[in-house]
Amino acid sequence: MTFFPEMNSVVPNRAGKPLHITTTLPNEAAPAPLVLILHGFKGFRNYSFLPWIAQHAAMHGMIAIRFCFSGNGMNGTSWMVQDLDAFAANTISQEIDDVHDMIGLIKNDPSFATVREQWNGQIFIVGHSRGGGIAQVVSRELVEGGASPFIKTAVYNSVGTWTRWTNRQRAEWAKAGAFSFTNERTKQIVQMNVSYVEDIESNAERLSLDTAAAVLGDRLAFFHAENDLTVPLTEIAALRSRTNTDASLHIIPNTTHTFGMTHPVDRITHGFVAVLKESFSWLLQ
Repeated sequence: MTFFPEMNSVVPNRAGKPLHITTTLPNEAAPAPLVLILHGFKGFRNYSFLPWIAQHAAMHGMIAIRFCFSGNGMNGTSWMVQDLDAFAANTISQEIDDVHDMIGLIKNDPSFATVREQWNGQIFIVGHSRGGGIAQVVSRELVEGGASPFIKTAVYNSVGTWTRWTNRQRAEWAKAGAFSFTNERTKQIVQMNVSYVEDIESNAERLSLDTAAAVLGDRLAFFHAENDLTVPLTEIAALRSRTNTDASLHIIPNTTHTFGMTHPVDRITHGFVAVLKESFSWLLQ
């Protein structure tokens, strides 16, 4: 496989918080669409298979940009959560705003002059897990706002609902002010403030995945692992049934939430190859 050049940069979002960004450019100088790659919960821009998505996009003549959400707490690293307070204070709305800020930076910031020279103005979005939910909301807002020539969004093992707690857990979360758990990858004990839940509840209309799926229709496609235990396939089936959306569902057989890929990557799996082929075939058709 040919590896395409990557450029790293750090640019502030609207709140002055750093967005750590990696841009992958195709070899051809011809006008090219832009692919934004969004990581999931506890993720970061260099997690496992995400750089491989960027390389695959470049191989198909696309500009790929992946970045760390400002509240992921990684501070541009690829291992431990460095800023526990930032991680705890992160919200879904903040991540959505980060994507819009990223698009604005690409359009206007001097550091993206090279990208603008090659970008044809079209935007594709690829999101994994929670990043898939972020991708759906952002794409809906791009469509409804009419400010960007959004084309399609492909989501990998995306969440179909933000609510992942019981009423009892919600009450305990509010009482404690924060929810603590162990990040299995890093073995760190991290927290999420109750403001995470409050954001979802107070911005229900903006964050509605049902509305996003209905608005996007066939501009959205779900690519979901048959044996995903983190986000069961039934969750996406239920979303599609509730909304009667025209968004297609592509089931990737015999694989799991990360398509069998590890971090760091030790091998390229059949499941990941299958989702790459199917999703980019759909994006480019």
